Amino acid sequence: MNIDNCSKKIIREKLRSPFGFKGYYIDELWQCVVSLSCGAFTASCPGVQSPLWSDGTIFSKLGPEDSNALMASLTQRTLDALASSPLERPDILLEKKLPELINSAKELCGQDMRTTFVLNSLVGCDIALWTLWASTNGIESFDGIIPPYAKNALSHRSDVLAHIPLISYGVTSEQTRTILADGTAILKIKIGSHSPDAVSHEDDMQKMLEWDKHRLSKIHTLAKTFTTDMTYNGHVKYYLDANGRYDSLSRISQLLSHARAIGALDDIVLLEEPFAPDSAIDVSELPVCVVADESAHSLADVRSRLSLGYRAIALKPIAKTLSESFKMAAQAYAAGASCFCADLTVNPLLALWNRTFASRLAPLPGMKCGCVEVNGDQNYLNWEQMKKMLPASIKYTEAVNGRFDAGEYFTPRCPLFERNSYQ
Repeated sequence: MNIDNCSKKIIREKLRSPFGFKGYYIDELWQCVVSLSCGAFTASCPGVQSPLWSDGTIFSKLGPEDSNALMASLTQRTLDALASSPLERPDILLEKKLPELINSAKELCGQDMRTTFVLNSLVGCDIALWTLWASTNGIESFDGIIPPYAKNALSHRSDVLAHIPLISYGVTSEQTRTILADGTAILKIKIGSHSPDAVSHEDDMQKMLEWDKHRLSKIHTLAKTFTTDMTYNGHVKYYLDANGRYDSLSRISQLLSHARAIGALDDIVLLEEPFAPDSAIDVSELPVCVVADESAHSLADVRSRLSLGYRAIALKPIAKTLSESFKMAAQAYAAGASCFCADLTVNPLLALWNRTFASRLAPLPGMKCGCVEVNGDQNYLNWEQMKKMLPASIKYTEAVNGRFDAGEYFTPRCPLFERNSYQ
């Protein structure tokens, strides 16, 4: 059977307030809604575009409007390439198409770009393809689409997922206190803010480090007054996300030494991307679990990061495609590394896909259950309206007491495959 219809539309969703990471701020996220048909079946998925996350160089060069337009153009080229193609298992199909799409991206942009940018543009297409492939093959469960090579990596079952809220640059102490009071067991803390008054790179780096120390101290002072039953020692855990802002082992070690001095080091379960994605700094000697995210968008990248002492991989089915996430999960599992699902401030439908994937991954060290990052409810201005755009058969449930009920994701019939049309 061939794919006989491909289309897309863009919905621009405003954020409640400017969202800061990688030293920049964004105030909206484009949702690229892809629809694919094959025979009697149609599947839709709203991919979320994040040029800043996927390639900060492109974002800084083009700005938010043009970098988003570029990503949307790349999605259209993907749809053009899929039109009339035979409907194969999506990981196999996209592996064939990816080299052509990377070349298209370079042609559109006039320069090289990170493969993560291309993968981000593919998410709506990828998940719509998996839904369409499942429908045409009579597959009703999520477990039914897991490729054979990834079965072991996704063999765990977490009935509960710890909700990881995001503490971005602008989140206040009072907002953090409210999040902690809601029962969270793990905080994702953005570190590495730019210093607008810095007069040199060294000045910027030093001011960033001092800002991060001060911020970690403030958050730890709040968090240590709370307890949780989702970690083995009862402490709230920290997941630090540097987005590649640090420039040396020495400087990140100074931050971790500060964490030790204030009693926070043992509760840092993850340190994500301390260095630029193309750096080859060995992190084996750092006293925390270092995570690869933007630097890992292929099996070769996963192998490279693991060889440099990285001990965990941030899987993003909702940002790097479900297809690549299956492959990366299998590679990490074989190497004994941890995996978890991080967010991209995605819409409710993608958040449900992320939760479904996350519920099948083994817990991180120190955690009693699986976990998943979700921050769309914190950041989208129209989050409640976005939930109403879901197909009638799909219900989005919010976290209660810092956790999601994951038991519903193991039913024989996956609701994500039912009448998957998005308004």
